[in-house]
Amino acid sequence: MTQFDVGLVHRLADQVEGLASNIKKHVNSPNELSEDIKQLKSILNSFQTITNSSENSGTYPIAKDNDIR
Repeated sequence: MTQFDVGLVHRLADQVEGLASNIKKHVNSPNELSEDIKQLKSILNSFQTITNSSENSGTYPIAKDNDIR
């Protein structure tokens, strides 16, 4: 059974927050904005992989009070 990695989810969420800030800064720079979007897609793919892995193993994380169990 695959353990749902709460720490990884939190780290990825922190990266998304940082990218949101970068996107605001890079709004007038298409090349940098494009790189931010590539990073965001990668992070979203990681979230999808984590979720699929948990679903496939029968492990369903439960969120309660901003904590995933």
